Amino acid sequence: MANFPAMPLWTDAYIADTQHLSNEEHGVYLRLLMFAWRTKDCSLPDDDKRLALMVGVTAKKWLKLKPVIMQHWDCSDIGWTQKKQLKVFQAVSKSVNQKRAAGEASWKAKSLKDNELDATVVITEEVTGRVTAGQRTKTKTNIQKIDTKVSTKKGTRWTDKNEVADDWIQWAVEQGLQIEDAYIQAASFSDYWIAISGSKGTKLDWQATWRNWIRNTMQRKPSTPIIRAVEDPTVIDSIVADLIEKNGRGI
Repeated sequence: MANFPAMPLWTDAYIADTQHLSNEEHGVYLRLLMFAWRTKDCSLPDDDKRLALMVGVTAKKWLKLKPVIMQHWDCSDIGWTQKKQLKVFQAVSKSVNQKRAAGEASWKAKSLKDNELDATVVITEEVTGRVTAGQRTKTKTNIQKIDTKVSTKKGTRWTDKNEVADDWIQWAVEQGLQIEDAYIQAASFSDYWIAISGSKGTKLDWQATWRNWIRNTMQRKPSTPIIRAVEDPTVIDSIVADLIEKNGRGI
C-alpha cells in the first residue's frame, strides 16, 4: 500500500495549470500524478514503455502525448517528478514523520514511568516483609483505602472536546495498523462514542476503551486494511492542511 493513499488535489490550481489539455490528455496527466504519488519518492520512471503501460495507451500513442503531458514534469536521476506535487508530498511526509516521532517519544516516556512505578511496588513489598505484624496490618489498611477511592471514581463521557492522543495512535501502530488507518479509527472512535447515549457512553478509562476498540477492529479484519484512506481524503488533509498551505496551493 502507498505511504499516503489519499492525494491532496487543489482543484483551482489544477484547472489553472491544465486548461490547455484535451479531455484525453487530462485523463493521462491525472493518472500519472496518481502513479507518482504512490511511490516512495513521488516519481515516475524515465521509461516510455512503462509510462505507456501505466496510462493504457500504445507506445506510438504515448510518444504523441508525451510532449504536451511531460512539459509539466522535470526529469532527474530519480525519474520524472511534478514540481508542485513533489512539494506537497514532502510536506505531508514531514508532518507525518513529526507526529510519529512525537508519538514514539510520548510512548517511551509513559513506558519509563510505568517501569519506575513497578520498581517502587517491588521495593515496597520487600520492605513490608521485614516490618512488624502491627505495621503490616497498617500497610494493608492503607492499600484498602486507596482501592476504595479508585472504585468510587465516576465515569466520563466522550465529547467533541476530546481527541485521541498521539501516544494512543502510536500504540495502535505498534499493534500492526498503518498510521493512516490509526487516524481513521481515531475519527470513527470519536464519532461512535459521541453518538452513544445513556450509561453505555460513560467510561472510567477511555485509553483502555481505545485499546479494546483497536483489538476488536483488528480481530474482525485480521488480513486486510481496516479502511482505505483513499475513501476518506480528509484524513491526510486534516493532518497537514496548515503545513501545505504554508508551502503552496497544492498540485
